[in-house]
Amino acid sequence: MLSPKRSRITNIWSKVSEEDTGVFSKVVIESTEAFDYRAGREGNNIVLEARGTVANMPEGLIGVNDGLVREISLVQKGPEIALVVICLDHPAGHEIEVTPGIPVRTVITLERSFLAGLFKGKKIAIDPGHGGNDWGGRGPVNLVEKNVVMPVARNLRKLFEQAGAQAVLTRTSDENVTREKRFEIARKWGADLFISIHTHSHRDCRVGGTAVLYSPEGLAAADMIKEEVIKKLKLADRGLRESRDYEGLGIPAVEVEVVTITNWVEEGLLRSPTVHKKAAEGIFNGVKNYFARTSTF
Repeated sequence: MLSPKRSRITNIWSKVSEEDTGVFSKVVIESTEAFDYRAGREGNNIVLEARGTVANMPEGLIGVNDGLVREISLVQKGPEIALVVICLDHPAGHEIEVTPGIPVRTVITLERSFLAGLFKGKKIAIDPGHGGNDWGGRGPVNLVEKNVVMPVARNLRKLFEQAGAQAVLTRTSDENVTREKRFEIARKWGADLFISIHTHSHRDCRVGGTAVLYSPEGLAAADMIKEEVIKKLKLADRGLRESRDYEGLGIPAVEVEVVTITNWVEEGLLRSPTVHKKAAEGIFNGVKNYFARTSTF
């Protein structure tokens, strides 16, 4: 039986939720009234037909890229059916719960066990560039590289730990750390991957974008990380470049120049905690894709 009032979908959003029983991806459909629905699967994707419902928000794609949920599609299939498709990168079990209120929330909870299996036993060294007397690049106003890379690194460590990996920072404060010491930390710890976080500097303040440098062993990871960071930050692609700075490290290494700090607009972006989080999410997604391609579990 259809709801007595015609329900309208007013918003769709998602988040990664850390709970006592684990870490989950949640997709939330907000509506004016509870609606009848039919849920099914098409491959990895979850398809929900909301019946007696119209979309009171723009149709189209909502990008997510949280490591499991790639995007969410909303289509008005007919006058009485709105179609919500949750596109997943990997298979996942799910549960659906309706929470009454204003608005009514239909919550699709997705388990992230695939990611837990993928990252189990993985060790990742996260290297916030510069520090102490080494300021790195400086923006046209007053931001300096050694400071802005730290929140990206901390966000990234949290994402890896949520997924079941072990992550270590080569520095945790504004301190002088030599390159040799950073390498020593990664080696002694047995890291599978070394990720150094930086920004780019250029004499022309109009030049901007994201680039990733790599050791010979790190090319595959660098390519995937660059793709995902650009997808998250939507900045210009400055490409990939091999670097000799990581010679002798002995493990795959990448250096992510998340933005160009000397660009007026991109320095401004670095003031936003949301941008720090998105940059970390992009790096995480790239590493996830890399491990998915190279690991067996």
